[in-house]
Amino acid sequence: MSLILYRLHYFWCVLWAAIITVVCSVFFLVTRLFWRSPESFRFWGKIWAGVICLGAGFRVTTSGMKDLETDRSYVFVANHQNSLDIPIMLLAVPVAFGFVAKASVERMPFIGRAVASSPSVFVDTQNPRRSLESIRIAADQIAKGASVLVFPEGQRSWSGQVGKFKRSAFTLATEAGVEIVPLALLNAHMIFDERRYLSRPGTIHVSALEALEPVPDERASIDELSAEARSRIISVLSTDQRVGPAIADRFPGTPRDPDI
Repeated sequence: MSLILYRLHYFWCVLWAAIITVVCSVFFLVTRLFWRSPESFRFWGKIWAGVICLGAGFRVTTSGMKDLETDRSYVFVANHQNSLDIPIMLLAVPVAFGFVAKASVERMPFIGRAVASSPSVFVDTQNPRRSLESIRIAADQIAKGASVLVFPEGQRSWSGQVGKFKRSAFTLATEAGVEIVPLALLNAHMIFDERRYLSRPGTIHVSALEALEPVPDERASIDELSAEARSRIISVLSTDQRVGPAIADRFPGTPRDPDI
């Protein structure tokens, strides 16, 4: 597959995703008028993600998901490679959940309004006080039966590497008193590179790892939970035979952007 085909595939993915996002967001917002259950977000989220992946030639496989109980609350924590992670998680996780997302997502056309109407919480990373309030709101929602998914790196890695985990997701789980489930996302970086406008059809795998039990009100335990979750995800990424090189490595002459 040549560089031109990789680039054409990328722009097709962007166009296709934009069209499906508008359509599904409108349908979701309309159905929210009479169907306000968290399941409505999961229902339309899976349709949105499934149609995007089908049109782009992306296939999602999973492992460990059968151990999850659909009637329990969890805080899911996952490594974050690129924008493709969001639809991938909606397809992979069998439990209804919302996202803990950056406040900037709320300002995005269509998808911002849809996420705001879901069981998701926006966090203003530039305002510690508002960020803390958002965490408390999320903890209250979880205590009432909701689940949330957090990318604790706080930004995309653009690679198979895993950055440092922030404490907020683990503080959230500790305050809510629910299990933390690490999710290892493999190979999104192999087939989708939004910094270099390259993509190709391929398979992404999501593995649900053994859940971690939080210990209430202990700062040291929160740090230990964060380190353990990160360590488990890294262990899977470093040993799983499905992990491969980034898509840009196929084109050594392709200019690389500065690290973000």
